[in-house]
Amino acid sequence: MSTKDLILLTAKDMISEVGFHKMTTSNLARRADISEGTIYRHFESKEDILQHILDTFDQKYQTLAEQCRARMDKGTLSLEDLLGSHFEFLEVNAADIKIVLGTYSILELTRRSMSRFIERMRGLFEEFLARGIRQGTIREVPLGDTGMIIANMFFGLMRIKLYWPEIADFSKEAVEFCRRSLVLDTEAKQ
Repeated sequence: MSTKDLILLTAKDMISEVGFHKMTTSNLARRADISEGTIYRHFESKEDILQHILDTFDQKYQTLAEQCRARMDKGTLSLEDLLGSHFEFLEVNAADIKIVLGTYSILELTRRSMSRFIERMRGLFEEFLARGIRQGTIREVPLGDTGMIIANMFFGLMRIKLYWPEIADFSKEAVEFCRRSLVLDTEAKQ
């Protein structure tokens, strides 16, 4: 692992454990077992470290969105696959989500990152819904509103998973709810 990656990984762990403002470059250096100067050779500030974490998270989501679009183009992406891949993405990137949620209200760069992420997610859901409506597999729904509702459903469920783990996981129920609400029963039409 490169020194830069070590710094980012250690910073992610620290921010998700103690919060962004309690993490200092000094205690980050101690935990990563490097000098503080080494941190500054790779990053201008701890805000720069956070920006790199957020950019990496954004790139990971763009990769997921591209994979989903490729499957949409092939006609092999079901609503369950789309939603399931998002739940899996949020699960795998839980530390990133915790960082975003923990710094959202206090840092403008996180608010911008979160807005981009939600907008990309909403756009992908809208695109999927629009294709389904054209193909006759999805009910006629207001695209923007429905896309935003689905995106926010993910964040609500993710908050519960992160901050109240004793509450049951409702991922499967959420997918089933969306399926019942959006997918047309094509067999009943025939």
